Amino acid sequence: MASKHAAKTIDPKDLSPAWKILQLQLKEEKQEKERAEEAAKAEKVANGEVEEDNEGFTKVQSKRQKQKLNRKRRAQEALAAALEVKKVHHDIPVVIEDSERGEPTKIIAIDCEYVGAGMGGTTDILARISVVNELGKILYDKFVKPTEKVTDFRTAVSGIRPENMTKAIPFDRAQTEISKLLEGRIVVGHAVHNDFRVLKLNHIRKLTRDTAKCSILKNMAKCQGTPSLKKLAKEVLGIEIQKGEHDSITDARVALRLYESVKKQWEAEIKRYR
Repeated sequence: MASKHAAKTIDPKDLSPAWKILQLQLKEEKQEKERAEEAAKAEKVANGEVEEDNEGFTKVQSKRQKQKLNRKRRAQEALAAALEVKKVHHDIPVVIEDSERGEPTKIIAIDCEYVGAGMGGTTDILARISVVNELGKILYDKFVKPTEKVTDFRTAVSGIRPENMTKAIPFDRAQTEISKLLEGRIVVGHAVHNDFRVLKLNHIRKLTRDTAKCSILKNMAKCQGTPSLKKLAKEVLGIEIQKGEHDSITDARVALRLYESVKKQWEAEIKRYR
């Protein structure tokens, strides 16, 4: 005989609609809470706050373990960023056919072409100036009207011809435009002091990177004196340039690639001697 205190079994069909709705709400709240807990757990695992073993159990990490994981994560992120930068700069173009324009960047490279004035054409006069950004894209490329009578266009080397002067801009305008472009930026160039000299401009020494004076590049090229840009391009980058007339865009890009190839060591050396 059944006890009078035994729990009575209720047929689901006898439940009121309101009770059924309440049960569904409670079930949904329970499921929502479980999902929130799973999401919070996954976030902690992703952030290194807890570890999950093979059986799905979690272990709370100590402060020291968290710091160690954070350092490891930051190192991995820095390495990934460095590899990405290296990948970008590896593709710096060095051919004049690439005439894509770009925007100014923190690091730029400059190169000038000169014509000769005076007796025997021995005085350097600015005739063309080119500037590229950190990706090798052209920022500035203009012919400049000579400030003195040209006695030697030096075409075999400079690539400058009399007809180029028909579209040249005044020296004062070029000087002003370049001065604004260089301001506050790291400027890379080969024997770049000569370019500043003909431009009659000064640039902050700590923001100047001259590939002709870089001891790291000299050692790589096995050169005791001042190496030419052509020699550095051949020995360090393995490329041939200046087979005939020079081109200021190409030369600026090559100087930039040389800088990028030893940037880490070069910048560390500069910091050490400051």
